[in-house]
Amino acid sequence: MASRLLTRRVLYLPNLRAAVNHFRAFSWSNDDTKLEDFKIVGETDSESCTIWPDNKLGPFGPQDKRFPMPGKIGTSLRHDKPAEITPTNSLRVEPEAIFEQLPSQRYLDVLGQVKEEAEYLEDVIGFEEESNTDKSLVPSADDMLECVAHECPQMIRKDFADLFPWIDITRGHLTIITISQKTKEDMSGWSLEVEEEREQLLESFVHGATEICEALQKAGYWADFIDPSCGKPYLSDHHTNASLYETDERYRKLGFEIDDLGCCKVVRHHIWGTKAYVGCLFTNAPTTVPILEMMVKN
Repeated sequence: MASRLLTRRVLYLPNLRAAVNHFRAFSWSNDDTKLEDFKIVGETDSESCTIWPDNKLGPFGPQDKRFPMPGKIGTSLRHDKPAEITPTNSLRVEPEAIFEQLPSQRYLDVLGQVKEEAEYLEDVIGFEEESNTDKSLVPSADDMLECVAHECPQMIRKDFADLFPWIDITRGHLTIITISQKTKEDMSGWSLEVEEEREQLLESFVHGATEICEALQKAGYWADFIDPSCGKPYLSDHHTNASLYETDERYRKLGFEIDDLGCCKVVRHHIWGTKAYVGCLFTNAPTTVPILEMMVKN
């Protein structure tokens, strides 16, 4: 069985509209842009680079006017007295600022994160048993929706990287928000009633997820969601061959089970069983921001 994400925040609500209102209420909480946490693959600084090839020098022209000489070296524009070079400041160059992280260093970082997650799991085992009796973590009879924000560890981000190949999700924060809607019909079978309910829930999820992503974007974060009908990112103009359907094995890492019925597969919710319709969103908003922190931590 695939390992699940450990750190998460849970919110039970009566419907999807209540979830949208929750995110909208905190969309004003941070006006500073957070889009720099994710760097677009192949993105360049349009202000510092010249149009290539250069009209006068062709392909040999400098790509950055500030550093025209080989080795990205340029002259100083300061007219004051240059600082005195001493042994203490002449070689102050941080290797991390020049060289990319070596595979061995990245491996050690991943092992360190595994150790931290294992220690965290040991600490919360007893807490989770007590939390099962906490009314805030158990849906009431009127709650028809579960919203869970998962903090995605570095070690499994590569499993979702193919969904957004134009974004480097290995850097900065990454939170996966799953939205489970309780259904009247059992989704493990097929009938006209099941099909009609799935169509209604799909339309409801697309509208609600769009508004939630807009609230996150208004707060200065990147956000997108997966269209359950095709498994592709909904809001992006980019194309990817990857997909994430609700019966994908990766949903096991988000706290769900996948039942193989022989002729088909169905996702199983930990409370509502196969009477659930599941969708998910991706964002670089950390779980510590007010828009997510007000959700109950588990």
